[in-house]
Amino acid sequence: MRYELPATPDRAIWDIWLSVHRLPAMAVADELGIFRALASAPATAAETARTLGFNRRATEVLFGMLTALELLALRNGRYELADAARTYLLPESPYYWGPLLRALGVVPRQHETLIQALRAPENAAAAPTTTPVAADDPAEAWKRGQIGRAQAQVVTQLMHCHSLPASVGAARNGGLESVRRLLDVGGGSGCFSIAIAQQFPSIHCTVLELPAVCECVRDYVAEGGVADRVDTVAVDMFREPWPRGYDGMFFSNVFHDWNAETNLFLAQRAHEALEPGGRIFLHEMLVAEDGSGPVTTAAFSVVMLGTQGRQYSFAELEQILTRAGFVDVDARPSYGYYSVVSGRKPPRARST
Repeated sequence: MRYELPATPDRAIWDIWLSVHRLPAMAVADELGIFRALASAPATAAETARTLGFNRRATEVLFGMLTALELLALRNGRYELADAARTYLLPESPYYWGPLLRALGVVPRQHETLIQALRAPENAAAAPTTTPVAADDPAEAWKRGQIGRAQAQVVTQLMHCHSLPASVGAARNGGLESVRRLLDVGGGSGCFSIAIAQQFPSIHCTVLELPAVCECVRDYVAEGGVADRVDTVAVDMFREPWPRGYDGMFFSNVFHDWNAETNLFLAQRAHEALEPGGRIFLHEMLVAEDGSGPVTTAAFSVVMLGTQGRQYSFAELEQILTRAGFVDVDARPSYGYYSVVSGRKPPRARST
């Protein structure tokens, strides 16, 4: 099966799917006193987190969401109440909606998850550990580098269904035409490698994944008709050496799972393994430079509170890649809410 762009873009589906996080964001901010805390004076997210005893990362993500919802406004680096919040979300206002929010309830899972994230200790999002993991938690098993075939099938199906259109967009618009050998790091179902191989017959792709995931990838590759140019390598990207001989390194929805320090580690590993002159490609939904939206991307960042990461701006990813040694970092829209951020590993200096 050849991958093609759908006739209708998928933004509406993303908007609807992630809309489930809008009401919990507003209700939690009301319930935990965030609007009241900002009523007297503007403050940064970090200041508010300290004042209320909240986790800083979760507070920053929530503030981005509230700004995208036009409940907060960001001016000179400080957040203040927008008119709608001051009118309808302060208990002293005659127009206060709080009783209605509590009477009708909110989406329970998203509501509780957001409260837990705000109240989590600052060191809760530690690096991958070897602590025991629940057997039915594929995300945690993936972080550990241990995932069974049944879990791998579930996760790759979930990733595949929302990534397929974006994979075609990335292949067409991601600036990959000069690559000859591409390592797709943490490649999930392999749909990006398949789409890239279908788009460019001269590119050979390798999906780097955990062993059980690689088994699932092979089924998708066979269905995509590119088994001669897409293969797999079973590697734990955190704990094992990466293969060499690639002039492209591709990461889709990988960096948003991790904090900046871990992403720098991944970028450095990519830089080390890449051929001189090769390029790194990060396929992500980018938030605005001030973190204020778009609202669907801000909601995706709320989803990422279940990981160690969040959605990043171009400037943040540029800084990570630059610190890792990449140059000529740029970004280009690829499909829907997605963009491809890329950077180049400098070629070897000529000996004199």
